Amino acid sequence: MAGLAFIWQKLLNPPMQVTEVRYLGAGRLLPDPRWEMKPHAHDIHELICVVRGRLVLDACARRHLCAPGDVLLYPAGVVHAERSDPDDPLESVFLSFSCPAIRERDIVRSFDHRGRISLMARWLYDDRLASDAEARMQRGLLMRSILAELGRDATSRDRQLVEGIRQFVHDHIGEKLTLSDLAGAAGLSKYHFLRRYRDAAGRTPMEDVRAIRVAYARELLLSTNMRMKEIAPRAGLGDQYAMSRQFHRLLGVSPRRLRSFHA
Repeated sequence: MAGLAFIWQKLLNPPMQVTEVRYLGAGRLLPDPRWEMKPHAHDIHELICVVRGRLVLDACARRHLCAPGDVLLYPAGVVHAERSDPDDPLESVFLSFSCPAIRERDIVRSFDHRGRISLMARWLYDDRLASDAEARMQRGLLMRSILAELGRDATSRDRQLVEGIRQFVHDHIGEKLTLSDLAGAAGLSKYHFLRRYRDAAGRTPMEDVRAIRVAYARELLLSTNMRMKEIAPRAGLGDQYAMSRQFHRLLGVSPRRLRSFHA
C-alpha cells in the first residue's frame, strides 16, 4: 500500500493542490439479490462504501467477503468481479475519481472505523446534481478528505494484521484453530493480539474465524454437489449438525434450506 501512504503524505501537506484529485461522480447501488458484475476494470479509480448487506469481491486471485463499514478502492486497470450476497443484498455508495499519485496494482480494503468516509461519500452522492462553482469546489475538497482518511486507515499496522490473519485462516480453513494459534501466527501474546484485532476488525478473532468458515461452507454448498457431511469438515465446522448451528446463528437459515433456495 505504498502508493496510498505516499498520497496521504501529499494530501496532508500544502503543496498538493485539490486539482490533483479530480472528483468525477457518485452513485448508489440499492439492494438487489441478483446484482452481479462480471470481471472488468476501469480506466479511472473507484471507491466503494458498503452501507448494508454483503459484497463478494474477487480480485488479484483473492476473494474478499465485505460487510458494512468496509471501504474498497479499485485502482484503475485492476480487474475485479463483484456480486451481491443473495441472502443479504448489498447496498453501497460508489465514487469515481482520478489521481495520478495512486498507482496501486491491487484492491485496497480498509474499514471506516469513525464513519467519516461513509458520511462524506453520502454527502457527495446527495450533492451530485449541483453544478455551481462552489459545489464543485466542495466536492473536490470532500474527495481529498476521503482519500486522506482512507490513507490513514490503509497504512494502519492493525488493518494489515487483520488481513494477514484472515488469509492465514483461509489457508488453514479445514484445521482446528485456537486463539493461541492465531496469536502465534501474528507473533503477539494472546492478550495484545485479541485487543488489537478486536479494535481493528470490530469483532474478535474467533468470531472472524467462524464467519470465514461459514462463508466458505456456503460457497461450497451453492457451487458444488458436495454433501453437507463432506462440506462441514472441509470448512472446519466439525460435522453437519455443528455446521447447521453456525448457519442458523450467522445466516439465519439452515444449509439444507439455503441450498433448496438456489436449486
